[in-house]
Amino acid sequence: MLFVVPTPIGNLGDVTLRSLEIFKTANIILTEDGRVTSKLLTLLEITNKPRYINLIKNHNFNFEPINKVLQELKTNPEQMVALVTDAGTPGLSDPGFEVINMARELEIGYTVLPGANALVPAIVASNLVSKDFRFYGFLPLKKGRETAWKEIASSEVPVVLYESVHRMEKFILEAQKNLVPIRKISILKDLSKMYEDYWVGTVKELKNYQFKDKGEFAVVVDKS
Repeated sequence: MLFVVPTPIGNLGDVTLRSLEIFKTANIILTEDGRVTSKLLTLLEITNKPRYINLIKNHNFNFEPINKVLQELKTNPEQMVALVTDAGTPGLSDPGFEVINMARELEIGYTVLPGANALVPAIVASNLVSKDFRFYGFLPLKKGRETAWKEIASSEVPVVLYESVHRMEKFILEAQKNLVPIRKISILKDLSKMYEDYWVGTVKELKNYQFKDKGEFAVVVDKS
């Protein structure tokens, strides 16, 4: 069976008991980066030595070896294959989505373990979402970015998104340009890590946000 396994997003203690059991017995791990996952298993004191297959190769989805693994799994469903990403739950704004789609098309059984992710903690910590929201993942780098900002600006429900440290300064400038000054916004940095930080204010107050060029960010923009 294919197991979709969440991994810690910062604090090693985020790992679940079920995730540990899968790591102890998995034959193959499909991962964003085998080096990162191997290091994680070492930190968790897992002695199992699975075969690692990276989801991305030369900036493209690593289709052939992943398809081969899934075809073998279809023939021998008793194999244990784990799908992980570098941090959090696979399938949201990462190549894990493609693997799950392939498994569905091949009619391979899979199960998704609950656990660490940045989305839910960001929503709760922002205190801007009580029910409905829209998740954007990462904004488009170029094509479609302007359209995305127009949709965020007019959204009648809060918008949740992720942003890379390398584009956070650009995001802050674009937020001030595209959103009305009184719109509330929350920036959550390094969730679950030692230097975790929550900031909630208005777009106008973004100029006071002390941006540091390190960390991982989740952002919640209040409804229009």
